[in-house]
Amino acid sequence: MKILFALAAGALLALPALAETAADDCARARDPDRCVARQAALKACGEKRGIEKRACLDASMPPVDCSKAQNPQRCEAAQKAKEVCKGKTDKALKQCLRDEQPRKKKKAKKKQPAT
Repeated sequence: MKILFALAAGALLALPALAETAADDCARARDPDRCVARQAALKACGEKRGIEKRACLDASMPPVDCSKAQNPQRCEAAQKAKEVCKGKTDKALKQCLRDEQPRKKKKAKKKQPAT
């Protein structure tokens, strides 16, 4: 019983630390402003569910800054695909995004010399 109480007390004391960690994570993020905006959107849309939550998040989030991405061309292609597929859901959305994304070029495998 004492162990259970100790675990519960430890979990409650860790909650403020988790909140600080989220803010620290945004400070270390590639795009800190977008991270903070995402945290605020998640908090604002937290009580909504399903399609209503998705619409709320889409409306609350600022557009992605592809100049900060590791691969800006791929980021821009993904943003165009999301725009084209806007309004679709579930399997239709996944298929649309797959169709709109440019294919990754496969690297040619080196042939092993016959011994």
